Amino acid sequence: MRDRLGGTDGNEIHTVTTAVLLTLLLIAEGVTVIWMGGLVSAHMFIGLALIPPLLLKLASVGYRFVRYYSGSRAYRAKGPPRLLLRVLAPVLVLTTLLVFITGVVLMADGHKAGTLLEVHKVSFIVWGVVFGVHFIAYVPQVVRSLPEAWSRARRPAGAGLRGMLLAASAGGGVALGLALLPTITNWRA
Repeated sequence: MRDRLGGTDGNEIHTVTTAVLLTLLLIAEGVTVIWMGGLVSAHMFIGLALIPPLLLKLASVGYRFVRYYSGSRAYRAKGPPRLLLRVLAPVLVLTTLLVFITGVVLMADGHKAGTLLEVHKVSFIVWGVVFGVHFIAYVPQVVRSLPEAWSRARRPAGAGLRGMLLAASAGGGVALGLALLPTITNWRA
């Protein structure tokens, strides 16, 4: 199975390409945060569109985590992330989940809800700091990995499946946003 999916190289490429998709969506989401007043609906739509790619990224890094700590030779040989990133990883995952869960609950509630909105904002601030460290630390690796990820000649096995998963997550995010468009448009500031 590892050979069909590309092993550690396939996992790295999957993680990197998903990270690129997430980065593009996060840039768009960042614009809505800066101009929140007029872009609340866009903020909610993009937030929903982020959920499937985010779950895909968590699955990819979670798979590497499990393989590494369960003693897989290939993943052990690849090595762990740097110590600071390993320490920050649980904070990043927890704040990410908190930002998205509180955002979805706020949207479903239909209006700003005092304490929940504050938890959403504070968790976003903590997430932003931790994510900034994560992003800066991984940009060089992403830049190095992209040529392999997009080169037909150097791609490890499983490229078709990785591409389908990435496309399905992007399409699923848009579909989720469209399915909940009535909830978004009925939201009251």
